[in-house]
Amino acid sequence: MSASRIPPGAPRRPPYSALADVYDAIMQDVPYRSWCRFVLTQLALRGWRGERVLDLGCGTGRAGTPYRHEGYAVLGVDPSAAMVRAARRRDPDGRYAVADARTLSLRRRFDLVIAVFDALNNLTGDGELAAACERVLAHLEPGGAFVFDVNTSVGLRSLWEDDVAEGWADDVFYRWEHTWDAQAGRARVAAYCRGPAGAFVEYHEERPFDPPELEAVLTAVGFAPVELLRYPGGEPCEEGDPRVWVIARRPT
Repeated sequence: MSASRIPPGAPRRPPYSALADVYDAIMQDVPYRSWCRFVLTQLALRGWRGERVLDLGCGTGRAGTPYRHEGYAVLGVDPSAAMVRAARRRDPDGRYAVADARTLSLRRRFDLVIAVFDALNNLTGDGELAAACERVLAHLEPGGAFVFDVNTSVGLRSLWEDDVAEGWADDVFYRWEHTWDAQAGRARVAAYCRGPAGAFVEYHEERPFDPPELEAVLTAVGFAPVELLRYPGGEPCEEGDPRVWVIARRPT
């Protein structure tokens, strides 16, 4: 990657804090509806039926909204209070709460838990994925499904051309710079944004999860069966895929 062009004096903010106010503008082309159709189609092929959906790492709530439009009862949770506030502003009729996947304790069960758009890649510590999967299993009804997508090592080594995403989203200028730390096995993004409310930079880190690790963790926790698929066709994933989708079931 070329030398950073992020202004050195940009105020630094915690991950997913200031970004919450401009996130939807920058991510307006994310295909949430198509992802919803993919998930529901794949689950229908497997005989799944249900009514209650938990959107884990919901961000501003746009991933869960299409499920509500299909008639499902959806609760969105996210560890960032700023993102939850943004979700409530965008969608006053939705149900949202601050909660962390690693310590989830909602005292209710769901038929489906989704976690999309790198939500689980943000679990960067050793054992954190297993902890989150254990909590998800505890919140699923027997026969319920846990469906999520993650970046693999291939996907996180190079996110964008020249490792930079830059442009305008409405009245917000953004420049996001990606680096890959091969020794640590982590991707890092410096997310700079400048808009009417001012400029800031947030530093994010993601951990890749490859199919063997995903299968091992989910099976050890108690999910069965565990399937790893490609989007949008639903074929089994292949070695070298940059992103995989997972359907894991709680046994009946």
